[in-house]
Amino acid sequence: MTHAYPQTSVRATEVPAYAACRQSARMSKQQDKTASKGARKAKKGDGWKSNLLTIGGALLLALFIRVTLFEAFAIDGPSMEPTLLDGDRVVVAKYPFGLFLPFTHEAAWNWGGPDPGDVIILHSPADNEDIVKRVIGVGGDQILIRDGKISRNGKVLHTVESGPCPNEEQKNLDPTCRVYQEILEGVPHRISHSKHDFPLDRLPLEVPEGHVYVLGDHRDSSNDSRNPLVGAVPNSRIKGKSLFIYMSWKNTRASLWERIRWSRIGTTVD
Repeated sequence: MTHAYPQTSVRATEVPAYAACRQSARMSKQQDKTASKGARKAKKGDGWKSNLLTIGGALLLALFIRVTLFEAFAIDGPSMEPTLLDGDRVVVAKYPFGLFLPFTHEAAWNWGGPDPGDVIILHSPADNEDIVKRVIGVGGDQILIRDGKISRNGKVLHTVESGPCPNEEQKNLDPTCRVYQEILEGVPHRISHSKHDFPLDRLPLEVPEGHVYVLGDHRDSSNDSRNPLVGAVPNSRIKGKSLFIYMSWKNTRASLWERIRWSRIGTTVD
């Protein structure tokens, strides 16, 4: 007699707790992927904002430096030969004299003035152009120009001829041009005269307080305080003091390398 035993079918099943763990793991992975994508998107957004803030900060810093501390100027013309040549680029310190805002003709605040002998950038009262000149007199000084010689407070500025003007230091070649050493406040600097030009004599003038009397170092080729439209210039129109030459370009069609006046780069403006 054969006994029939109940047949039990067997199939692979999961223990309920283990299945729940796997389901939870799958959900966790999916959540991690979603969170990772969100983090990447957030990172991209934060990176763009960070770059924008960095660029904005750099621009604001550059603007602050240009307005309050230093500014670069290009020399255009022969009026300051041989001290500054056409094509020189100079760094100017603005902070010693005041705060000169862009697109204005005078300083918003003025707290100082230059010394005799300083080479300054100023905003010309004649045409509202930026010009570079040397300070000859400050407030209270008596200035007299006679026969091409300058007297300050009754004393003629001592000058000694050094020789002809080098061709490489002239924008407009002039065989009559001569270089002189002039002494102001005990400090020597170079100037130039052209023999054929008539001296521009001026009657005695007392420089008003808070003003400066300025001349170009190329005394016969300069629009300066001898011009009644310029005259003694208020300190509020001074933009800064020239410090040094950071670049100098010759006005020529030579190669880029040959156009640079290498010997002038880094020289101080005296």
